[in-house]
Amino acid sequence: MRSLVLDELTLEEVTAVRDYLAARAESSGVEGLYWLKLPPELWSDYQVRAHERGIPESYRLAVETGPEWVRFELLVRAETLANPGSAQATTGQVIYVLEWADRMALELGLITCASLPAKEQALTTPEGNA
Repeated sequence: MRSLVLDELTLEEVTAVRDYLAARAESSGVEGLYWLKLPPELWSDYQVRAHERGIPESYRLAVETGPEWVRFELLVRAETLANPGSAQATTGQVIYVLEWADRMALELGLITCASLPAKEQALTTPEGNA
């Protein structure tokens, strides 16, 4: 499965991530597992058609936390298994997840490439390694 993983987090950072997700995502009822709702404007044509067939629901992505990591799955799931709209995330949906995770990392001050100053980011890119 494709996913975005932020790893090598401290216990304090994982706790902050869990608090952030508890406030901004939907609890799954399973400890450490959250649902990130996908805005309708990002649904694929297939997901829109499946929704229009009379199943009033939404689409979401799983976000799981572990002892030193957080993983954003790039599989879009329907709220109910009866809806055939589940599929791998489209490019636009992947960008949404990347931006959401980046915003979370910046707001929480996680030590990631996204939170490095522009000069330091340049050093971590292929162009900066020339």
